[in-house]
Amino acid sequence: MSNYQVLHLGQKILKFNVPQKMIDTINKTYEENTLPKHNNYLAGKIEKQHRITEHLTDEVKDYFGQCFSLYLQEHNFLRLPFKVKLLDAWINEMQENEYNPMHTHRGLSYLGLSSVLCLKVPSTYGREYSTEHSACNGLLDIIANNGGMFSNNQYRHRLSVGELFIFPYDISHGVYPFNNTKETRRTMSFNCDLPIELSQRIIT
Repeated sequence: MSNYQVLHLGQKILKFNVPQKMIDTINKTYEENTLPKHNNYLAGKIEKQHRITEHLTDEVKDYFGQCFSLYLQEHNFLRLPFKVKLLDAWINEMQENEYNPMHTHRGLSYLGLSSVLCLKVPSTYGREYSTEHSACNGLLDIIANNGGMFSNNQYRHRLSVGELFIFPYDISHGVYPFNNTKETRRTMSFNCDLPIELSQRIIT
């Protein structure tokens, strides 16, 4: 498992760098299989959104499971026996002028984690229509549930291939549109429920 970086926005976000070999495996799986559309379950204004859960290799699933477990280790003060339960994974293949509005995730459990893994980026995100010095085209925007004067609960980032972000279900996030290119921006998200094994609960 590679090292990771912790981002503090009131809530923690973990950033990993996924090996290129695994990125290639996921891209190949996406490109060589006919996958079911997943649009009806997602917030994105994106035509090509496909469920990939059943086609992922055990190696990929194990990797995500380890990353989710590391997130829990960062919160060891909770002292509750969470179980990492992988749910749905899907691909967003974003084309020019498409976007993903600000949204949160949910699963079958109240508590859970989600993720964004960058698989492919275009060589350009096109023209910034104003304030070019503060580019937004194609950027991931994450807003945590913390704010007020002298605080910072927003993280805006231009993804690079292999970057993986893990964060709680209730963190808002979205992606800005881009333009003037036929190349696409490809990401994969994986949801993870965190049910508590009450029979193993630690009482202090």
